[in-house]
Amino acid sequence: MFRFSTLALVLVVTMAPVAFAEDATVNVHFDAGQHSKEFESSIQGDAGVNYMLQVKEGQVMQVLFSTSKGSCYMNVFEPGNTSEAVHIGSTSGNEFGASPTKAGTYKIQVYQMRATARRNETCKYAISFEVTGAGKASAPAAAAGPSEVAKGACLYKIGVDAEIAQASALKPGYWELIMKAKSGHKKVACTVSDDGEIADWVEMK
Repeated sequence: MFRFSTLALVLVVTMAPVAFAEDATVNVHFDAGQHSKEFESSIQGDAGVNYMLQVKEGQVMQVLFSTSKGSCYMNVFEPGNTSEAVHIGSTSGNEFGASPTKAGTYKIQVYQMRATARRNETCKYAISFEVTGAGKASAPAAAAGPSEVAKGACLYKIGVDAEIAQASALKPGYWELIMKAKSGHKKVACTVSDDGEIADWVEMK
């Protein structure tokens, strides 16, 4: 009975699932008026760190990595792709640059290789980030278009079954609607506000 109990205990311990440490996450923010930042830290075993850096499209980004104790590396993942690294530190070295950048968040993963992680070794490192350039400006939002009240007022006044062929913004809250009769040749330019007030009405030839 003693042998059986000891064997059973060994099997339970051997078959127990191994718990892996979760990587920490650090959001990189630059101080006001600055375009670079450096971190000094350490990792132990299989616990890594993910640095998240948000950039605009068309900027210039540089990441520098170095170790002062132990052996660890960095991988870089582009925005929208967290499964395939564009830079693998163990083979590509400790520097990464992107010019121009893609819009979104880059993930820079600091980690140890499996052999040193299994030995629960500690790696001390420094990592710096630099982003320069204004990047591409976001395209201005398109006008939403005339309100249903404005369209209804013009279509009601034309007096025949018609459709809006063109809508042009004149100033905030005002539109010029070009309407065409569905049958016949009637064509009208209607200047109208979003609350349905018709400011001008021109019969077109």
